Amino acid sequence: MQLFRKHIKPAWTFKSGKKIWRLLPGQGVLAVELRDTDNKETEFAALDITTGSPLWQNLQFEERWWITVNKFHRDVLLLQQFVKPDMPTPGKIFAVDAMTGKVLWQNDELALVNVVDDLVYGLRSTFTSEEIVGVNWRTGESAVTFSADDPRTQEINVALTREEYMLPVSLEELEDNPLSATPPVRVEAFPSEAKTPSLIETGADRRIIGYHLDAGTDEKGVHVYESHIKIIDRGGKVHFEDTTDRGVYTTLQDFYFVVDNILLYVRNSNEIVAVNLS
Repeated sequence: MQLFRKHIKPAWTFKSGKKIWRLLPGQGVLAVELRDTDNKETEFAALDITTGSPLWQNLQFEERWWITVNKFHRDVLLLQQFVKPDMPTPGKIFAVDAMTGKVLWQNDELALVNVVDDLVYGLRSTFTSEEIVGVNWRTGESAVTFSADDPRTQEINVALTREEYMLPVSLEELEDNPLSATPPVRVEAFPSEAKTPSLIETGADRRIIGYHLDAGTDEKGVHVYESHIKIIDRGGKVHFEDTTDRGVYTTLQDFYFVVDNILLYVRNSNEIVAVNLS
């Protein structure tokens, strides 16, 4: 398949020599978790979500592998380290300025629970007790502490942080939901052999569809797939399409999302592609 067919072109791309493990959008910022799977090393970067220009790159911590981006809160990116490889229990929290990459604070005692009302809440465990500690999101200074049995713990656990991005929903789930406001997608938009077709409804005259196709087996005889993405209008006309990866082992639809009317997806495991939908 020819790349970038039809009339829409990517706004920007970002390519790395490492594997793009995870993307996390914030307010105008895209955090990128990059992993060297051979050397077991992880580094972090942040891009301007509109232009793709790096805001900062090559951020690493003493723990090079058992650490991951967790969430944004305002202008701070929170990362979670795990205790040790054979027991990936959450451990240290790191807070990084989203625009500069400067580490603002770290807490070596807390396992991140949630962020509510500008407080980062974490669980602190000892041999005799567990307690919840809330710290300021910018400074890390402790603001409140209470027992893990306190009713406030439940409130923190269920409090939802509004996500600023749209994730794909499986077509099967939409068809089975009688309350869905999404009109049916034209059947011809998907190949008849498409595996796990999914959709993002942007609310405008643009839909993003994703799916996988069988691609035979690898050199070890394990079944593999190709992943594909398209931008279509409500009439089913294709305005953009790309083969996003080959030789993948699952049909999970976790390789694309929409934020600020920008489609973002990972191609070939090491390249971010951004497409303006407006």
